[in-house]
Amino acid sequence: MIRAALPALLLAGPVAAAGLDLSEDQRAAFGKEVRAALLADPDPVARALEIDAPDLYAEEAQQDLDRIDDLAALFAPTPRGIGSDTPRLTIVFFETYPCAACGTAWAELEALVARHPDLRVEPRFAESSGAARLLLSLLDHQGAGAYHAARAEMLAAGDAEGLRALLETRGWVQDRMLRPAPQAEAGAFRRLEFTETPAYVFPRMMLQGAMPGVVLEKYVTD
Repeated sequence: MIRAALPALLLAGPVAAAGLDLSEDQRAAFGKEVRAALLADPDPVARALEIDAPDLYAEEAQQDLDRIDDLAALFAPTPRGIGSDTPRLTIVFFETYPCAACGTAWAELEALVARHPDLRVEPRFAESSGAARLLLSLLDHQGAGAYHAARAEMLAAGDAEGLRALLETRGWVQDRMLRPAPQAEAGAFRRLEFTETPAYVFPRMMLQGAMPGVVLEKYVTD
């Protein structure tokens, strides 16, 4: 999914930064920029290592595309989505609760949609959880604003204990309606062979882990 030749190289950012006179925050930022650059354009690395990049990735890439095609219904617009009603491109975004990285990644996607109003982003559940079912109940009874407000709080809850405390104190009411979306979306997450959140699905590509805005920008403008 994330290109197989890159994992060791993606670790090089923090290692390289360790020899520089930088603060911990600056080292982290440096590592993120290196990671983003490698994800955005791995071809120079492939050339330097004399890797035949197309041959190396072709089979895995085709398997990813086949899985995406099989799950095309994921891209269907829902009241949960943001952006254009007639999008040039739709991005599917898988998340769990709580997930601070998902919250940060979602903020990057909101900024991306603001810059490119012809995009749409559709959040999807990576787990069939009580939080997911509660969110859909809020969506149906109180609308998208209530859904997104509650979702932001759940993402930022910190840990499972924090999420439980949040649910107890906020007093959100969940109806008893059975909704298939959480289970179906969690099944799609597994079929796509994701192992962590956040995760992104484009019509012709999948990404795992929070992506900096510069990387997302490249993928929606190329």
